[in-house]
Amino acid sequence: MTIQKTLLVLAVLTCASTSAVAAQTLTAFKTGEVTTGMTKQCVYDALGNVYTRTMASIAICPLNIKVRPPYASASVSPTVERPDPRTVTAFKTGEQTTGMTKQCFYNALGSAYTQSIGAAEICPLNIQVALSPR
Repeated sequence: MTIQKTLLVLAVLTCASTSAVAAQTLTAFKTGEVTTGMTKQCVYDALGNVYTRTMASIAICPLNIKVRPPYASASVSPTVERPDPRTVTAFKTGEQTTGMTKQCFYNALGSAYTQSIGAAEICPLNIQVALSPR
């Protein structure tokens, strides 16, 4: 009977330690893609957070990818709460055309942002961006 209890406790501890490692990554699912020039932005969503992966324009975007949650740290605590997603307006500060792609540069509260579009497109004067943590 004592050996059974010991094995049960050992099994519970083993399962608990492996779930902490698995909790450090999420599976993000593909929600779309944008091709500009020779590159493709694959767009993914994981628990309301947007992630992108840049690929060659002829490559196929994976249907899902593993990502780190924005609140993951070296030590995982079960009391960590997900931060509120906040967006701000970024205003255009410049642009640069390279081949078939145009880079639009923006500034929001002192943080720089870049958006890639086709060379023949017009950069929007402002865009909504997620507020970057400092």
